[in-house]
Amino acid sequence: MSLESLGINLRIKLVLATSWIIENIAKLLGYPNNSQGMQIGTNIDSGYGLPLHKPQVPPAPDPNNIFEAVFGNVPQSSAIEKFYYASETEGYYNFFIERYRNVIFLPDWLSRIIQVNFDVCVDTSSLELIRDTLFSLSVYFMFFLQFRTMLYYFVTINPYYRPWSYIISLSDWIYDILFHLGITRRLTFFGFPLLSLMVNAGAGIIADALNHLVFTMPYLPSEGKPITWNIAGAPKDIIVFRDLPRLWYDEPIPDKLREFWYTERPDIYKFMKTQYHHLDMDILPDRILKQIYESQYSHHPIKAFTENTDKLKALSTYMFYDLPSGSHDLSHQLIDQSNLFVSSIVDTMGNFI
Repeated sequence: MSLESLGINLRIKLVLATSWIIENIAKLLGYPNNSQGMQIGTNIDSGYGLPLHKPQVPPAPDPNNIFEAVFGNVPQSSAIEKFYYASETEGYYNFFIERYRNVIFLPDWLSRIIQVNFDVCVDTSSLELIRDTLFSLSVYFMFFLQFRTMLYYFVTINPYYRPWSYIISLSDWIYDILFHLGITRRLTFFGFPLLSLMVNAGAGIIADALNHLVFTMPYLPSEGKPITWNIAGAPKDIIVFRDLPRLWYDEPIPDKLREFWYTERPDIYKFMKTQYHHLDMDILPDRILKQIYESQYSHHPIKAFTENTDKLKALSTYMFYDLPSGSHDLSHQLIDQSNLFVSSIVDTMGNFI
C-alpha cells in the first residue's frame, strides 16, 4: 500500500469516527424524534426571539488613509442609539431604544448615585465619552496582547530588549496580578498556557459589553417599559422611557435644570408647573425660591411672630416637664431658661420695630 493510499484510508476512518461520535451525541439529545431542535428557553421575558445588537470588535478593516492601512482602523464604538421625542402629555425628555437581547443597563443604585452625586441628569455626553474611551482602550489593549503573544513565535527576538520591552510592559501588569493570585498555575492544557487566550477574551468581552451599554438618565433603568410600536409602517419592539422620572420625585430636581427651564425654556417650565403642581416638587430655581422666601418674611412679620411663638411654647414645655430633679440644678435651669425666654421676647418685639 502506497503512502497516498494510507493517508486516504486514515482520512476516511477519521471522518467515520467523527460522524459516529456526533450521531450518538445527537441521539442523547432526542435525535431523530426531536424535529424542532434542542429547546433553549421558554421564558418570554428573557427576550428570546429579539434581534441581537452586533457591533464588530475589533472593527472591520476599512482603511481610509496610510495610518489605518498599516495599523488598522481607529476603534470607534457603535453603541445603541437613543431616539428622543417630546409630547404635550408625557413631557420633553422621553426617549426609546430598540429592544435587543443583549442590551445592558446600569443597576438602579449606581444610576441613582451618578445622577444625585455627580449632577448628571439629562446630558449624558460625559458618560458616553468615558464609555467610548474605555472601549478604545480595551481594543488597543487587545492589540498589545496579541502582539505580545506573536513576539514569542519569533525565536530570534528577545521581547525583553528595547524596543520590544516597551510593548511588553503595557500588558505585563495584568499577568503579574494574575500570577500573584495563583491563576497562572491552573490555566494550562497539556502544558500549554491558556492565560494569554483568557486575558485576550476578557478584554474582548469588556469591549463588546461597552457597545451594548445604554445610559438612561434622567430615568432609572427599571423605569423602561418594553412595548411594540408601529415605526415607519412596521411594528418594532422597543423600550420606552417616558413621563415623570422617579428620581425627580424622590430627590430635588437639579437646580441647573430648573434654571434652564425658567430662563431659556418657559414651555418646559409651564408644562411641569401644569402637570405636576399637585406634587411636592420645586419647579422654580433656587434663586427665585430664595427671593420669594425672603419677600414673604420681610412683608409678613406676623408669620415671624407666629414661628417665634411656637418656639416659646416648646421652650415652656421643656422648662416645666424636663427639668432635673436636683434643687441646685433646678435653680440654675430656671435662671437660664428665663434668660432665654426674655431674649426671645425681645428679639420678637425687635422684628416689629
